[in-house]
Amino acid sequence: MSQVNAVATIENPRKYETGVVDQLRHLLQSGTAAQDDPRRPNFYEIDANEETFYIHISPVSGNVVLLAKWTRQAQDCCLNSGCAVA
Repeated sequence: MSQVNAVATIENPRKYETGVVDQLRHLLQSGTAAQDDPRRPNFYEIDANEETFYIHISPVSGNVVLLAKWTRQAQDCCLNSGCAVA
């Protein structure tokens, strides 16, 4: 786990709504823990409530690129569905 506190700029190439970028900025500025992507250096997942943000932080400029955001499904939802998952 890593922590990111300072944000130079948040780039938004996928054109997420302003509120999404503001939420990510708040998470980063408040020092929310970020999960390192084990396959890609400088890429992270940040969990917030029911959502996950996938970002890249430039090692050169410190800029954050918001690559994806998705809503997580509650674990008990999957457990209670009665469907077996391999």
